[in-house]
Amino acid sequence: MKRENQRVGGGTGPAVRSAALAALALFAAGPAAAHPHAWIDLRVEVQFDAEGAVTALRQTWLFDPYYTAFTVEGMDGDGDGRPDAEALRALLQENLSNLDEYRYFTEAFDGQAAVAFGAPEGAVSGMRGQRLEMSFVLPLAEPVSATGAGFRYRIYDPTYYIEMLHAEDGPAIRLHEAPDACGFRIEGPDPDPEAVSLAASADSSQRTVPGGEGIGALFAETVVVSCE
Repeated sequence: MKRENQRVGGGTGPAVRSAALAALALFAAGPAAAHPHAWIDLRVEVQFDAEGAVTALRQTWLFDPYYTAFTVEGMDGDGDGRPDAEALRALLQENLSNLDEYRYFTEAFDGQAAVAFGAPEGAVSGMRGQRLEMSFVLPLAEPVSATGAGFRYRIYDPTYYIEMLHAEDGPAIRLHEAPDACGFRIEGPDPDPEAVSLAASADSSQRTVPGGEGIGALFAETVVVSCE
């Protein structure tokens, strides 16, 4: 279902279980039942430089409680009822390593041209209530102007094993140090009935390889950032 488009002005507004790691970055390993199997709420801070160009995406991924319970099982070594910090750090590093060849489930465009990324920075992981949270900054290889054709990005699992949508509670997108004339809108996915049927099938033939788009692109939100 399409979300209402939004526009705002500038402003700041494990022991690691191998199965859990594979579930995060290698969803396409084999056939699976109806998609999606897990959910992530996204929050993104679009960062600008002094010249008003986009330089990075600070992403926060909040995993659903069921996926969290599976992933952090066995991580409470000290018995305090919460995953140990060292185990979460190990999980974070392994996840980022696995996600590298999948471009961190992120794609961005300068007009029609694909944008390259640098290595993630400032990665942290922890628990927010009963949900696992992962945050990192994904820098653009080169700054991109948001004037003219504008800047846009999509964050999605290409196999649609996990549904990734911007959070509906509170501000899910912030433009950090953006010029006053900058704003954004969220364009919701609008998959056709054939794509919905394929995603719900017991043996979906639409798989992906590292760098491939996959069926998940049909269910991805697109965020368009533009400056007048």
